[in-house]
Amino acid sequence: MIRRCTIVLAAFVLVLASCGSDSTEVVETNDTQGDQTTPAAFEFTGDEIDTFVANAGDFAGKSAADWDNAEVVEILLDEMSFTPSDLTFEAGKPYKVELVNVGDVKHEFTAGSFFASVAWRKAESAQSEIKAPFFTEIEVFAGQTVELFFVPITPGTYDLVCEIEGHLEAGMHGKVTVTGSAPTTPTPVLTPITDGNWVTNGSDLVSSADWDTMETVEIEMGEFFFKPNEVHLTKGQPYRLLFNNTMAEVKHEATSPGLFATIAFRKAQDASGEFKAPTVVEVETFAGQETELFLIPQETGTFDLVCEIEGHFEAGMFGTIVVDPA
Repeated sequence: MIRRCTIVLAAFVLVLASCGSDSTEVVETNDTQGDQTTPAAFEFTGDEIDTFVANAGDFAGKSAADWDNAEVVEILLDEMSFTPSDLTFEAGKPYKVELVNVGDVKHEFTAGSFFASVAWRKAESAQSEIKAPFFTEIEVFAGQTVELFFVPITPGTYDLVCEIEGHLEAGMHGKVTVTGSAPTTPTPVLTPITDGNWVTNGSDLVSSADWDTMETVEIEMGEFFFKPNEVHLTKGQPYRLLFNNTMAEVKHEATSPGLFATIAFRKAQDASGEFKAPTVVEVETFAGQETELFLIPQETGTFDLVCEIEGHFEAGMFGTIVVDPA
């Protein structure tokens, strides 16, 4: 279960009703005149995430949904607001959400309970495509855009917040409403978070790690190779894996299911933003771009590293990542 702290934002409005004749004297009255309602306080008690959509591909896979006709929703991130701040989606329908940061600082788009309740296809920027079981937080850097591709599954109302220090307190929050009925064919498989194919206490391990001791390992992605094609890591050591696509026109993918299931995952990052999730499934880096993965290996072993884009593996784009004992 993922929990966050409790934050209460209250807005107080005092309306003074006045009446008078020819003088400027203000007369107080107990009569109800005009609208004297006080807006309800926004109370964010944190997200309690118990389940995720384990068969997301059945709803949001490349051929499972009509992505050519997906509804596009643009959301502007600014100081300190989402525009619009109230979002409505329909269950079972594919969406492409464009998060456009028009502000001067980075902003976060987080709706933890909502994120865990949808079927994810991917998050995409000008540099990368990131695929994950589900996302927990998306940060968009100033002047950048990140796109989210998903199919809502569970109707309900969910909190939307920016949890960067001071932003929520300054009013950067909203809500997400999913209307309609959950799909029935196929049946959504809502699986406990604790049964996910990742290190379930990964967030605790990430929080307690000394990231000042982080080591950087650069992996070049060329035509068609990883260099080095055998990467050595040490169990328990924090790493920044830098995938550098040196090709001029061809995107490449890095996936390592065995490794990704046994890491404490902090985030993926590129020049547009940060992508947080329990772990990653696939990382595609566009031509001439870089993608970073921040992680801590938790198990020793030898794991395959492959590019599964059509024809790339067959052309020799594979390698291994070896996690050595501490």
